[in-house]
Amino acid sequence: MTESYSVHIANLAADLTVAADTTILKAAQAAGHPYPYGCQVGRCGACKSRLLAGEVELLPHTPFALTAADRERGFVLACRAQPRSDCSIAWLGSDAAGHPLREVSGQVVSLQRPTPDISILQIALESEPLAFTAGQYAELSFAGCPPRNYSMANEPGEPLLEFHIRHVEGGATSSHVASGLRQGDGVLLRGPMGTAHLRARRTGPIVAVAGGTGLAPILSILHSAARLQLQQPIRLYNAARSVESLYRENAIAELAGGLPDFVYQPVLGDGLGAHLEALDGLQNATAYVAGSPGLVDFAVAAMTSRGLDPAHAYADAFFTASDQAGADLPGVSLPASS
Repeated sequence: MTESYSVHIANLAADLTVAADTTILKAAQAAGHPYPYGCQVGRCGACKSRLLAGEVELLPHTPFALTAADRERGFVLACRAQPRSDCSIAWLGSDAAGHPLREVSGQVVSLQRPTPDISILQIALESEPLAFTAGQYAELSFAGCPPRNYSMANEPGEPLLEFHIRHVEGGATSSHVASGLRQGDGVLLRGPMGTAHLRARRTGPIVAVAGGTGLAPILSILHSAARLQLQQPIRLYNAARSVESLYRENAIAELAGGLPDFVYQPVLGDGLGAHLEALDGLQNATAYVAGSPGLVDFAVAAMTSRGLDPAHAYADAFFTASDQAGADLPGVSLPASS
């Protein structure tokens, strides 16, 4: 029988019973607690928390999500932390957007396919608009399909929610969206979630990097930046395999009218590195990166090597179901900080 431990979540003044082979995040989700999270496999840092007491074992994760210095200071990732004693933990509150988590029903009112493998959905909710901050995402559930997370592409406050969904070969939900979904179909939405959202109070340069449908949250962030009349330099690098894979170019062009210092650079093939390595003056910059895990890791590493503070790199890695299923590997023991 698997041993279990008591885990106290200080933010909620709640206690959980967590099996030794279960992560704290999974246990919190099963209990219905609104613990912040993103990728769920140790690559984004959205669930970074302080271990206040006790001991956990950390499953593998990227240095971007949790550095060695973070571990020494007593930080853990709830999505990779399995208890090895009774514990007390608190998630970091500074990145929370502060919107209530809601579960609402909606209907697909528009369905477009700008490229052979990308679908753009517009969804009307059956209740009041969803409050969120640009860059966040929601969990979508279509009839007969497992729920999946997708980022909002529209600006907060608009009546329709827009999602960009790439067809993943063998993916149950994305395959349904690509070939079976129809206008008028229902959808269950749960959100908002995510910490890679716009930090409107930061005044330094903004560098945005999008790969594929990672353009969705980046567009939301840039449209909000235009509405808020942010004045700092903004650079957008949009990575794609080919010219045919680029989409929403007209929407990007329209942004130039509302942003005083905006430069858009489409990047084809393997050209992203050369563009990022040419950047300078990143010491006070804010970076927003969205796309595949490989693109996110590469872009963040390239920019931090050019002076970007990792604390101001906000990344949204788009994981497939197979990515998440293969992530649980043996980890290392991490004691609580004193």
